[in-house]
Amino acid sequence: MSIDSSRAPVALASYDNSPDSLGRALELCEAFSDFSSHHHVMIKPNLVAWDEEFPIAPFGVYTTTRLVEDLVILLKDYGCRRISIGEGSVEIKKGVGTKAAFAGLGYTRLAERYGLELVDFNESKSKAFAVGDDLKLHIAEEALESDFFINMPVLKTHGQTRVSLGLKNLKGCLKKKSKKLCHHPELNLEYCFSHIADFIKPALTVIDGIYALEKGALHFGNAYRKDVIVASKDILGADLLGAHLIGFSGKDIAHFRHYAERRNQSLNLSDYDIRGEDPAAHIKPLKWDWIWTEDNTGPGIFAKMGITGPALPKYDDTLCSGCSPIANMANILVLSAFKGKPLPKVEVLNGKKMQGRAGYDQTVLLGDCIIRANKENGNICHALPVKGCPPAADQVAEALRTAGLDVNIGAYRDYMNGQSVKYQGKEGYESRFFAV
Repeated sequence: MSIDSSRAPVALASYDNSPDSLGRALELCEAFSDFSSHHHVMIKPNLVAWDEEFPIAPFGVYTTTRLVEDLVILLKDYGCRRISIGEGSVEIKKGVGTKAAFAGLGYTRLAERYGLELVDFNESKSKAFAVGDDLKLHIAEEALESDFFINMPVLKTHGQTRVSLGLKNLKGCLKKKSKKLCHHPELNLEYCFSHIADFIKPALTVIDGIYALEKGALHFGNAYRKDVIVASKDILGADLLGAHLIGFSGKDIAHFRHYAERRNQSLNLSDYDIRGEDPAAHIKPLKWDWIWTEDNTGPGIFAKMGITGPALPKYDDTLCSGCSPIANMANILVLSAFKGKPLPKVEVLNGKKMQGRAGYDQTVLLGDCIIRANKENGNICHALPVKGCPPAADQVAEALRTAGLDVNIGAYRDYMNGQSVKYQGKEGYESRFFAV
């Protein structure tokens, strides 16, 4: 099969000031060659989720508000009169979602200053698109109906998909039900969300690499100041270069392969017209995965500390963003219960397809999906279901106590508070990038 390699150019520029740095990148990739000032522009940043109780340190997690403002300034310079910003943030806690992220990251003021429209895709009407016989994606109408859709992901790795760039950022355009469906127990997560770009068809992808995040997302990754911008009218070309800058080949990424095969497109970066700076000068490999014990009974620190008894199998790609903080909470709470002696034989499961194993006295099931998946599981001696989507944190702690684990919720709160302030006072981590 011949591969089409005649693609739009991909630009790499250093970020050193606003808005000139972004302007250079857009000029290099000929971003506005098909643009009209009469177009309705939709900008889709990455505002993953918002947490009022344990604020998420923004570096590498969210698209920098500063770069979004730079883009708005440049669009206004081109005479654009109608600009919207849309996102569908995950609600870690009910009622705290996109609008809270807009307010907390300065988008409300940005909208007032430049006359922009803010759109919460979670509240939008949607259109349905069938992907084969087994998958239907419901996409927010506003994401589909704009004239010029600009995708603005962050440069980051991800514990389920290795990288989270342009293709994955479009998952925020899905309605809540479809987001969860992408974490289907039989269909692959990366196969599912790779199709969104077939329907939205972004006119431009700008990867914000002012900060890069290792082992994202949400509270737990580590951010690095990188000061690069990748831009292209070709979403896969942009993603390939972004992945290269953090140490990944395009062939390593399953959702790249799914998309490229459908588009008859090359996964070799050498087949693309890279303009601007030399990528070799900006490569910093980042880790994406978390270490787990060899017997899959918990994160690597369990083995280091000598924790025995409980089993918390590693999350899989069916674990939704809403439940991922709860899964991490369970790990920390079990750590808090360890006093140097063996703990009760308790297995803790999450996601949609894990199956309880024999040999455990009690099995804690975190969330409605995993409860259904183990309804007929004969290996489970005594189930402790924690209902919810996601379940409440206090109910998770109570279930672990019922299972015989003397967990300390204060230890979890201390850990989360530490994550919120971990960059304070460190050189290069500037809050001004996330304010207006």
